[in-house]
Amino acid sequence: MTSSVHSQDVREFVLSTLATEMNVPIDRDSLTDDSPIGTSGIDLESLSLVELTLRLERQFEVKIPDSDIEAIGAMTLGQLVDDIVRRRAAA
Repeated sequence: MTSSVHSQDVREFVLSTLATEMNVPIDRDSLTDDSPIGTSGIDLESLSLVELTLRLERQFEVKIPDSDIEAIGAMTLGQLVDDIVRRRAAA
């Protein structure tokens, strides 16, 4: 898969995965690109963060080393989206 990935596609995947597949209680309308993935935002705990990371790897054919998972938890939604787009472009 060499096609590029668009930010909106990644954002929609993250939000729909959290809400429908992972049953994370989010209010999609109140989330912005500045919403933290971790504490005071989406509030993903470590196991949910690992699960989301694995789903992102499968969906967008990127590799996210285990050492990067903690950093992802400290990102905002917009930073996560940009990170996946960047990783996909480099793949």
